[in-house]
Amino acid sequence: MNKKIALAAAAVAVLFTTAAVAADMAPRYYAKAPPPAAIAIYNWTGFYVGVHGGGAWAHTNVRDVDAYAEAALPGTVTTVNTSGFLAGGQIGYNWQASQYVLGIEADGGWMDIGGTTPLTAAVSGTRVGLRSGSYGDITARLGLAFNSALLYVKGGWAILDDASQFGTVSGSFSGRTAHSYNNGYVIGAGLEYGFTPNWSAKVEYLHFGFGNTLNYTVIDAVGTPFRFNQDLTVETVKVGVNYRFGGPLVARY
Repeated sequence: MNKKIALAAAAVAVLFTTAAVAADMAPRYYAKAPPPAAIAIYNWTGFYVGVHGGGAWAHTNVRDVDAYAEAALPGTVTTVNTSGFLAGGQIGYNWQASQYVLGIEADGGWMDIGGTTPLTAAVSGTRVGLRSGSYGDITARLGLAFNSALLYVKGGWAILDDASQFGTVSGSFSGRTAHSYNNGYVIGAGLEYGFTPNWSAKVEYLHFGFGNTLNYTVIDAVGTPFRFNQDLTVETVKVGVNYRFGGPLVARY
């Protein structure tokens, strides 16, 4: 009888051991991970228009080549520094490939850089300097985008209304011949930030160089010509806003 009980107990133990092993070997099910969330990527591609405004600081050297000033030697230089505001608008197109943004932009407006100073060694009340006027430029842009922030450099051709100025209170001159406009170059850099899918704001620094394109000739009362060579550089800092047509946000997973 005891032997039968022992055998029965052994059989029950084997049964429970087998069930436990089978339970350990049963397939286990895991919850599927959710798909990654989409990340909105700012798209800079598209045409845009905008407005800008800021400050301008001009530096010019006026060389009295033929000694128009009564007490001057030929080639005497008068330096003039002025400052003022600028305001205008821009239009352009951007094309984005990965992080790189290529573009072309044209802008123009009004540059308030007028100002004069007495001509060195003159005793006739003659003054030389700069006039305010309109300006424009066409530039290429190369940028690096960090989503909605764009760092860029730019450069190209610039044009300015004849910015030279000459005046005297004496009757010793009868006229002045000058270029109707001045050609030069512009280079600079900026930061633009897209605060909505279509609107962006920027801050930009530009350096304008016009060389000696402001040269002119003064004719005195008896018809004698006196040449003046005048160069010009202008530094500007401006802020602006752009509206871009198209260019929706792109989802990346």
